[in-house]
Amino acid sequence: MNIEISRITAVVTSITVAATVAAQDAPVVDPPSDPSPIKVYLLAGQSNMEGKGAVNTLPWLGEDPEHGRLLATIRNGDGSWKEGDGVWIDYLGRRGKLAVGYGSTGSPHGPLIGPEYGFGMNIGDANDAPVLLVKAAWGGKDVAKDFRGPTLGGDDGPGEFYRRTIEHYTSTIAELDQRFPELAGRPTELAGIVWFQGWNDMVNKEKTAAYTANLAQMIRDLRTDLDAPDCPVVIGELGVHGDRAKGGMLVFRAAQAAVAEQPDLKGNVRFVRTAEYYDRIAHELYEQDVWKGPSKERFYRIASDRPYHYLGSGRTQFLMGKAFADAMVQMESVPPSSP
Repeated sequence: MNIEISRITAVVTSITVAATVAAQDAPVVDPPSDPSPIKVYLLAGQSNMEGKGAVNTLPWLGEDPEHGRLLATIRNGDGSWKEGDGVWIDYLGRRGKLAVGYGSTGSPHGPLIGPEYGFGMNIGDANDAPVLLVKAAWGGKDVAKDFRGPTLGGDDGPGEFYRRTIEHYTSTIAELDQRFPELAGRPTELAGIVWFQGWNDMVNKEKTAAYTANLAQMIRDLRTDLDAPDCPVVIGELGVHGDRAKGGMLVFRAAQAAVAEQPDLKGNVRFVRTAEYYDRIAHELYEQDVWKGPSKERFYRIASDRPYHYLGSGRTQFLMGKAFADAMVQMESVPPSSP
């Protein structure tokens, strides 16, 4: 009980302090002509949520036999990439209209994307209200410790990156008017959470065995701490190696899928497959060491990284993000069931 009270007190205190500071500095704005709430989506996870898909590989999407038509939905006639219509993003201080380039930084292959681009472009099309993506992701983090929810934290409390996720979300909402003047004065609604993570738990058998319980409780804690008890949640599959994965990867995927089958989560938590979007052509080039050979441009035209980062494929990242958005829209169209 004391842990729960401390947890809630800490969260409320952080929100109150942030809101007070924001109110002191906030510009005076007229009430919006359309008072409908901003649809806010929290995107969280580790390196593949950060995003390793090179933007310069995105044209490869257009050559996909099944999904190639989607390229025209994100590319302008002059070859530039479209921004989200009525969609904004705050990724740990990098903020603005949704566009390409909100993935990881520091890549020698230029700007990167994560699933936020495909998710935001499609969730924006599905919403008449403005959309704000709050993205919180850090590479190399697990649920067992780093994102551990406060309920399982014991005397150690929540994991550092669980806490930082909450802080980033609450500060973004509290400082909305300053960070996004276009949205000033509007109410907000946490409309959904997308969770895309798993590698650092998958590589450890004990962490894999505990993953279903750990992630399920983290979701419950997030809903409690963000005051959104029925918030839809998408869990992205760890789809590395696609349909040829084996061993521990398959065991881990089953642990992920089991979260959405928990009795109290079933219905508004959805496990979304991503293995089908893994690029087998890029993978074969990687396996053949083309990426470091004399014809390496064949690899870098369509990919830019190692398999555990989905080969740095912009196509893959976009398609996974779209799949997350499609699942979110489906859940939003179904009202939560009564307990």
